[in-house]
Amino acid sequence: MKKADFKSALRAHVKAQLSPDEQDRKFVSSVYEATQKVLGDANCVQIGSYARFTSIKPLHDLDVLYILGEMPPTIPNPSNLLTQLQRQLSDKFENPTNYVVKFAKQTHSVTLSFLDDGNEVFAVDIVPAYIRGKNEYRQDKYVVPELLAKSRSDRRKLYEGISKGEQKMTWIPTDPRGYIKVASDLNSQNDDFRRAVKFAKGWRGACKTQDDRFPLKSFHLEQLMTRCFRQHPTFDIFDALFEVFCDLPKALQCAQIPDRADPAKMIDSYVNGLGAEEKRIVLESRDYLLIALEELANSGSMSRLLTGDRRQRADSSESYLFDQRIPTLTEQILKIEGRVLGRVGGFRARLLDALGLIEVDRKIEFRTQAVSFQVDHYKWKVKNDDGSSQPRGEITDHKTRNDPEHTKFRGDHYVECYAIRDGVCIAKARQPVVLKNWGDR
Repeated sequence: MKKADFKSALRAHVKAQLSPDEQDRKFVSSVYEATQKVLGDANCVQIGSYARFTSIKPLHDLDVLYILGEMPPTIPNPSNLLTQLQRQLSDKFENPTNYVVKFAKQTHSVTLSFLDDGNEVFAVDIVPAYIRGKNEYRQDKYVVPELLAKSRSDRRKLYEGISKGEQKMTWIPTDPRGYIKVASDLNSQNDDFRRAVKFAKGWRGACKTQDDRFPLKSFHLEQLMTRCFRQHPTFDIFDALFEVFCDLPKALQCAQIPDRADPAKMIDSYVNGLGAEEKRIVLESRDYLLIALEELANSGSMSRLLTGDRRQRADSSESYLFDQRIPTLTEQILKIEGRVLGRVGGFRARLLDALGLIEVDRKIEFRTQAVSFQVDHYKWKVKNDDGSSQPRGEITDHKTRNDPEHTKFRGDHYVECYAIRDGVCIAKARQPVVLKNWGDR
């Protein structure tokens, strides 16, 4: 698939499958406006991915800061204020939806839950905040209860711990307006920023659905994409996705992204506590995505990219073009010839057919058919069946590692060739090699 077609397909998929539609936006706007009518426009700040235009559907929640004014010398316990806020919302909130609304006072926030037959379909968390200082854009920064830096499930655990006296609430600095400003600037410079973020979040959500142990956080992934576009403002959606996912192993080594409000802290500090198993889950999920991207270059469904499946490499030698940061953007046709060598007093020479059926103990030379386009060099991959005692999967330059290759192990194997030009795979071909013993049908 040519790069232009690839970009168009990725953009169309993000718009159709991941982006909130007009009905979603109207719903959130109506709920937020109803909240503002109770609390006052000047006292509310909508924050989070929705405000940054990087949210994906289905929408689950909205975070709203409730501004209490300038930070006092000693921050009081907001319990009484939240009790009053809950009562105020219960009395005056005009529900613009067809859902039932439940008002709940948490330890340091008030939650509006929109229920359908008792099940929460959307929630608004209203969090108290004090103004403290300005960011480089001369916008207000705040201090908020630490819960705002946690996921909704982690917030519930924190609430329970505080209510039981097992934990104490701390207040932390935050700069939501700064994050919104950065995202807004990137969006105005390059529409593919928000598209790439949404795609990455869609992948992360699918991985989390497949395995709840998947540890990568949505905001972390968004900030990796933000860093990528700030370093490469002209990247398109394919460039950014390829760059960020190729670099994901480095992102899991240690925390690297400073918090805007407190550079002494890292927004990805959780990475330092990840174990080998958690990292393996992320990297296998990432491998599957990049493999699907490579295979999609020839054919396949765009939806396969967001299944959340994983690929476990069967052998330490198994390699892919993305390991060498070579993207696959095919625009030419390439064909492999598998020349089965003859043997004196035995088998005659022949070419492998499309099925690749061959007996054990034969030798094969793999070559490309002549091409009419420019190629800098070729790379070859021999991949034995995962169930083989030697799964292999190495990539070598110019020819296969063993030339000729010797058929030894039963199973479904294959050989691939990649035509490389200017650091991009512009054509690829695969030859199945299916080994059988005498008498097999």
